[in-house]
Amino acid sequence: MNASRIVRPNRRRVIASATALALVATAGCGARPAAQSGANAEAKDANGVVNMVMAPDPVWKWMESQGIKQEMEEAAKIQVLTSSSWDEFGVYAGGHADVVSAASYEVPELEKQTGEKTTIFGKFNSDRSILAVGKNSTAKDICELKGKKIVTHSAVSITIMWGVFAKKWCNLDLRAGGGDYELVVTDPQNAAGLIERGDADAGLLLPDFSIPQLSSGAIKPLYDSKSVSQIYAEQFSDNKTELTHPQNNVFVARKAWVEKNPEEAAFLIKMWDRGVQEWAKNRDKIIEAYPEDFAAESDKDKAFIRDWLANKYDWFVESTYLDQAWVDSETKLFNLMKEAGYVDEDVPDPDFTILPKS
Repeated sequence: MNASRIVRPNRRRVIASATALALVATAGCGARPAAQSGANAEAKDANGVVNMVMAPDPVWKWMESQGIKQEMEEAAKIQVLTSSSWDEFGVYAGGHADVVSAASYEVPELEKQTGEKTTIFGKFNSDRSILAVGKNSTAKDICELKGKKIVTHSAVSITIMWGVFAKKWCNLDLRAGGGDYELVVTDPQNAAGLIERGDADAGLLLPDFSIPQLSSGAIKPLYDSKSVSQIYAEQFSDNKTELTHPQNNVFVARKAWVEKNPEEAAFLIKMWDRGVQEWAKNRDKIIEAYPEDFAAESDKDKAFIRDWLANKYDWFVESTYLDQAWVDSETKLFNLMKEAGYVDEDVPDPDFTILPKS
């Protein structure tokens, strides 16, 4: 039985004064009022302010530019302050954020590094990564790439899931610093170019960061261009039509913080749920407004990513809310990770908090 539970918000707390909020907004890299000051710090009352760290996100930018975020904050008397960083873990682990957006399969390592129990209380993006090879490669799958140089943007993150697949399908070890492949870590925007130039044999790629090479045919995706989440649904899930496992972006916080501040946690998920609704209605407009967040540098690039999202895979979820069936299915992922040796057998499954829709 996975560790999930339903938490219902308490009475609405009064938001901090305008003066206090102004100080929070200009606090720079210092710990903000509700953020933890260390791994073992006691959870503080958020007092109507949520501090969140995440990578740059087009939906969030859209919510701000359209005035949706501000309207929702004013109605709820709760404010969400965000730090935009590619080093989300560092900001969160350092006590400068209450909530972090992270991959669900990274949560065990996050708990190990911080020494505190966390909880997953919302979802946002599924794992969109693909495996691609050079245009002249004869490899048909990851098993045939044994001993080859594979490029990725992280030794963890998406590499964990492709490592699980390699272990399950061909009993091979995909890890940095050893294993059955030569793993090379680089920036996501450089990965596809290394394959194109012949400096790598294959890559674990994000399609939106690989548009020039994919659109020109310089590299070719394996597995019919299917993402990790699509492959997982086909081969490991009880529900073949549920394409939201595993999650590349879930909302994670210290368990004590969510228990102390259920209203603020619920508001954050409600706001992001509005965000995915906006994405469903205005996807093309969001791409047009923020092409840099899809690594699209031209009208041709924008057309490519629009087509990929429409006809291959859209990694944004339909709802950010969790339910028990979804939690049960996502939890199965961690059994696969244990079987593949990515998580010790005695490590407990991540905790989930199911928040009611409000």
